[in-house]
Amino acid sequence: MKEIIEYNKSLLKIADQKLKRLIETQHDINHPGPYFDMVNRQLDYVNMLKKRIKLINEKTNDNE
Repeated sequence: MKEIIEYNKSLLKIADQKLKRLIETQHDINHPGPYFDMVNRQLDYVNMLKKRIKLINEKTNDNE
């Protein structure tokens, strides 16, 4: 279980960095739709990883 938690934390770190880069990126003011779609998808992914890590931690703590 510990390996799974570490793997998900590393995924979260990379996804969080990508989200920060997306937010800092210049986007086309005339066509913001695709930019905001990318940001929203990345934000959803980051939130999903956080929930997954929390769930795995809870299951690990329940088993101990």
